[in-house]
Amino acid sequence: MRSFQCLCWGFKTLSNVFKMCFKALRSPHSAYVLVLTLFTIFGVPFIAKDLPLSKLYMKFHTEDEIYEVAKDLNAQRVKNAFSYFEKLESGSSQAFYGYNIGSNSPPDIVVAILTVSRQGNLQNTHYLMQTAAIVDRIIKEDTLFTAPILFICNVDPSPGQHKDAVLLKNYMPFVEKNGSNSFNETFKPYSYRSMHKDVKRGQETMDYLFCLNVSQSMGSPYVLLLEDDVIPYSNLFKVLHYTLQRHKLIHSSHSESATSQARMFSFLKLYYPERWQGFANEADRILELLCYGLVGGSLLLFTIFICWPKSEPSYAAKLFYYTIGFSITIYSVLIIDRHNVMDLRRISPQLFRFRPTPACCTPAMLYTSEIIPILIDHLVEQSHLNKDLAIYDFIDKNHIPGYFLEPNLVRHIGMFSSLQDSHKPPFEFIFHLE
Repeated sequence: MRSFQCLCWGFKTLSNVFKMCFKALRSPHSAYVLVLTLFTIFGVPFIAKDLPLSKLYMKFHTEDEIYEVAKDLNAQRVKNAFSYFEKLESGSSQAFYGYNIGSNSPPDIVVAILTVSRQGNLQNTHYLMQTAAIVDRIIKEDTLFTAPILFICNVDPSPGQHKDAVLLKNYMPFVEKNGSNSFNETFKPYSYRSMHKDVKRGQETMDYLFCLNVSQSMGSPYVLLLEDDVIPYSNLFKVLHYTLQRHKLIHSSHSESATSQARMFSFLKLYYPERWQGFANEADRILELLCYGLVGGSLLLFTIFICWPKSEPSYAAKLFYYTIGFSITIYSVLIIDRHNVMDLRRISPQLFRFRPTPACCTPAMLYTSEIIPILIDHLVEQSHLNKDLAIYDFIDKNHIPGYFLEPNLVRHIGMFSSLQDSHKPPFEFIFHLE
């Protein structure tokens, strides 16, 4: 008897749903909702198939095809980088940085580009030239950090063999781990016995510590350490300046004199691999997806009220339209994928997401200078770990948090790593500069 009652209730509910849908479809705005739904079902996949990192991109493009596109895009960026420096006057560029170096007041930010030469055919990738060209341009255009210092931190064992770094000496300051520098200072390399099983990984950490120490010695409150295979977005310094002010980022040594609202931090991570930024079975990602759906449903109702102000849909029709908007928004976001949707946040610095840092990856890191000496000591002690894991271990053991901004503020261009012989998945490197 109970099962029969449940069956009747189910049929009654289903009947009410069909009646609600039928009434909604008879309304004057049903054609608009129908066209929007059909466009979403068929149009969004058509757009998504050519969006890198979307759910459909790899379905419509072979890896060999993507690899060739990534190589062509890199070649075009190399051409643009060399063209930039050919047009740049060496003397004026050196004078720009020389003024800040010779100033009695410390720089408000130090930007270091850590670089090592690639061997064989990888020399033609010219990652350093691409990075230096963009960083140089945006530093000189920026008006928020008024006394910046940029330098190339060349950690190559034979610095004279790193042709790109040698060329850049004509335009910006440099420090060679095994050579001279622009600052007339003596910067000694760190010498310790690395416990890492991989010799290259151990050497990578030593080189990183050298560049950190040189940067910190210049007296700036902030050090932005970039690896030589990243290209910043043009709004890098605008977003950084806003984030530091908005979140009151300071180091723990300042906490006694700071306001109660000040936030202690050790570093701000500016890059995390896009392929790991998609939707996953994590509570915050699921909640974020549902929020997109709620916004989509609300926007559909809002457009109906704006376009047909005299119509008064019933409650059932409103619920039906809201459900349609909710569903097609989630459908679109899932196909386009989170990384591409997150790019909408680039409209304004206020929209960047500020969150606790993940463990992986150090292509672009903003450090507070006070933290660097104890961070260096920790990385020496934990030399058996990869440097990104050792840095994460530092914030875990010292309880000085690190943070991360989404979306990324730099693009990774290093399809070929100096540590590995194979190339990384090429679909991560399909992008055009703004």
